Amino acid sequence: MTPQLKIGIAGLGMVGTPLKRYFEEIKEYRRGENLFLFDIDKKKGYSDDINRADAVFLCVPTPMTAGGHADIGAVELALKMLNGEKIVIVKSTVPPGTTEDLQTRFPQHKILFNPEFLTESRAWEDMINPDRQVVGYAAHSKSYASVILNLLPMAYFSSPGALGTYEFLRLNSTEAELGKYAGNLFGALKVTFGNVIKDFCDAISVASGRASAGADYENVRVMLSHDRRIGASWLDAGYHNYRGYGGYCFPKDTSALIARGEEFLKKIPSDSPEYMRLAAGLNFLKSMREYNRTLLKTQGLTEEDVSVHDKEWIQKKMNKEV
Repeated sequence: MTPQLKIGIAGLGMVGTPLKRYFEEIKEYRRGENLFLFDIDKKKGYSDDINRADAVFLCVPTPMTAGGHADIGAVELALKMLNGEKIVIVKSTVPPGTTEDLQTRFPQHKILFNPEFLTESRAWEDMINPDRQVVGYAAHSKSYASVILNLLPMAYFSSPGALGTYEFLRLNSTEAELGKYAGNLFGALKVTFGNVIKDFCDAISVASGRASAGADYENVRVMLSHDRRIGASWLDAGYHNYRGYGGYCFPKDTSALIARGEEFLKKIPSDSPEYMRLAAGLNFLKSMREYNRTLLKTQGLTEEDVSVHDKEWIQKKMNKEV
């Protein structure tokens, strides 16, 4: 029988806290025995020696830099804290190719990528009942992916796959990283699309000069959302009492993927089909971002104003800061 791995969690925020609760309540791990917690914020009270762990989950923030890139400095700092050989599971959202790069730079560890798919309002429910559970592997960590997958809650779709799941599929870390970004950017895209349709509704009412000839976006939205291929998610044009996409993830991840794409363009021949397609795709994403910034501006808001967690936005509204 394989001995139980001792688990470490670095970063006890929105992602690390539900993970901690899962190992304590569901897996019955005990802090100080087989569960070790660390957060750089001393006020949180987590200063265990995570080097006592065999496998360490990195749940640290990757905020947006002034240039729009994802700042992975906290991920690198956490890796530098680890001694010996560890299984390292990155849960922080990082640009495609990051895990492979980290594996090259920290060859003593086996580094994997396990994206989180938590919503702020249902973080615990999403933790224990995920619709996806993916452990992407780097070149030298493939054999450890199933070990970590079997520690986590089972999902309808999982990679590399487990007994009882619908489909077996092995994703490498770069595919998993891009899949994480793709989910968030699709959310941003759908919010944008809904708002463009609302713009049409508003313009029709103004252009016609007759209220009876106008269009109510809420009615259009309900009709659209009942197309089973589309659904209702992300179509509420007034979510959080402002129009456009915001939150901690959507703006920063949109900019981070654009920035990563621009890095790739520099490494691709400019006359190649790959260059032309990616350049056009990046222009599409940039147009989406610019529309969102304009939409926010018409409401007296900036991207920075709305790039916060839900609780922070609610507090801002209560304090009338925006």
